[in-house]
Formats: sequence, structure tokens, C-alpha cells
Amino acid sequence: MPSREEVFIRCGSIVLEGVLEIPGDGTKKFPGAVVCHPHPLFGGNMHNNVARALRRCLLERGFACLRFNFRGTGLSEGSHDNGAAELEDVAAALDFLETRSEVATREIVVAGYSFGCWVGLRAAARDPRPSRLIGISPPVDSYDFSFLKKETRPKLLIAGDNDFVCSRKGFEELVSNVPEPKMAVLMRAADHFHVGREDELIREVDAFLDRYPFEEKTAT
Repeated sequence: MPSREEVFIRCGSIVLEGVLEIPGDGTKKFPGAVVCHPHPLFGGNMHNNVARALRRCLLERGFACLRFNFRGTGLSEGSHDNGAAELEDVAAALDFLETRSEVATREIVVAGYSFGCWVGLRAAARDPRPSRLIGISPPVDSYDFSFLKKETRPKLLIAGDNDFVCSRKGFEELVSNVPEPKMAVLMRAADHFHVGREDELIREVDAFLDRYPFEEKTAT
């Protein structure tokens, strides 16, 4: 059974609330994952259905999984900053993983959903530590994703074909402008929220991690 630890992550002058789950008994190092939740002003937090689906998938694949609440959400201090200061939140989550002896710090995934996709992948684009990027329901009709045009790390992009903030045209344009290596999935008859479609999301994440495994074995 995975261990579960409620954690508090220092981010400058504030502290963020999080949950770290480790898949084993701590006798070896595990690859790590940071999961970024959807827009907090619309009810998003680290307990969202998609964030929890990502957590389940990553834990089952042997990742140490860190979910956290962006500033101003849940018990996280600070105030919502429209995605600007939230970049610091993601960097702080990565810093936190680096402090954990259970985590192989060269084997890190950043996974985000909706607002968390935009913030998480944008933070990762500025940070060499993540080696795999996962973006679900990128809100391409609301935010600029041009930062991915030069992203050469393996990345997975998933959207539904009935997503109100990720039009099919916008998603296809994004995918066409993102360099390899990449996987892109447009889920049929799926909307932005993926309620009842979580298992399909997990299958696509599994397929991505199978296609782009870490080159080095996790250290023991």
C-alpha cells in the first residue's frame, strides 16, 4: 500500500498545502510526479476528479506523486494571481520533491489539467528538472500555449472534442505547432470535465509512459 503524507511546501513567504504519496516502503528511489489542479476560482483543487485520476495512474506505475493546492486554495496561503505567481508554486513543488530521499530527481513528470495544464507546463518549460510533460484539457481558447513551440521533451496532450475552452481547431493547431516527441489524443464525445471518462484518461497516460519510458533505471 502506498504511504500518504500531508505536507506543507514553502514557497517564498507563503506555505502551500499538499499531499505526497509514495508507492512503496521507501527502500528505493521512485520517479516523481507533480500534479497541478484546475482553476481555483471555479472550484478547482487537488482533489478534483482528473487530478485524482492522474494520482491513481502515477502511483500504480510506481511514481511518488505530489498533489498540491495553488496559492489561495484550500489551506494554501496567499492569493490567486491569474497564473503568474502560480509558476512559483510549481517550482516550489519541484523543489520539495528534490528534498525527498524517496524521489529520483532526474525522473520527474509534471502533469496538469485545465488551468493547471497551462501553469504546470509553462513552469516546466522554464525548468530543466521535469523530463516528461502531461497536459489534459489545455485551455487553448483562453491562454497562450506558444511556449510549447520549442519544447523538445516528451509530452502528452489530451482533450475532448466537446471542450468549451479547448476547441477542436485550437487543439489541433497547438498539436501541429508542438515539436516531437509528442503524443496527442482527441477523445470522442468528451467534454472539459471528463466525469466518467477518467479510466480512458489513465489509459492514454499509461500509453504515453510506455512509449516514452525513462532511459535510466531508477536508482536503488
